[in-house]
Amino acid sequence: MNQDKLTRREFTGVLAVLYPPRGPIDKSVMADVAEALKTLYERGLVQAMGGNVSTLHNGLVYLSPTRVFRGRLSWMDVAVMRLDGSVVRGRPSSEWRMHIAIYRRLDGIAAVVHAHPPALLGADSMGLRLNPSLLMEAEATVGCVAGVPRVKPGTWELAEAVATALEASGCKAAVLRNHGVVAVGRSLWEALDMAEAVEDLARISLYQRLGGGGV
Repeated sequence: MNQDKLTRREFTGVLAVLYPPRGPIDKSVMADVAEALKTLYERGLVQAMGGNVSTLHNGLVYLSPTRVFRGRLSWMDVAVMRLDGSVVRGRPSSEWRMHIAIYRRLDGIAAVVHAHPPALLGADSMGLRLNPSLLMEAEATVGCVAGVPRVKPGTWELAEAVATALEASGCKAAVLRNHGVVAVGRSLWEALDMAEAVEDLARISLYQRLGGGGV
């Protein structure tokens, strides 16, 4: 037996010590998560069952649920997890690994938004590079956008690829090839603003290409 390798149970125990929850479940935080995802749906940035958002509060991850219509999302649908990957309540999004990996790796981040914006997906499929300098507000808000190659959704491979890209680049947003955008921030609303700014950049890039300009 290799003593250098931890079993899954041992690894979970280590994480529980490193990232202990520090308070009871907060219903107001659950309501914020539901509202943030409903906002993304209303703005056309996610589909009926798509996208996911989370926030880290007092050592617990409040995460949008799987397979619940985004337009009628309630705070009661929101799942709660620990940073060791164990579920406290609810049925978390299939992308929970990505959210947890980001919180483990990036200091100062308290919210993650993953959306499937149509203009961004179109620009990505055309190989257009997003240039924040095209929009002064985006240049100030976004700064830079990292890139992640195509990886199977819902896997630890994708989770680590996204966390690594954000950590290495220092960017607060990453474009996932043929998948969408991940934006992070100190609050849900900051991360949501970041995701929307990236979609604006993609739309402008498409307009520029249609007008004969280069990106």
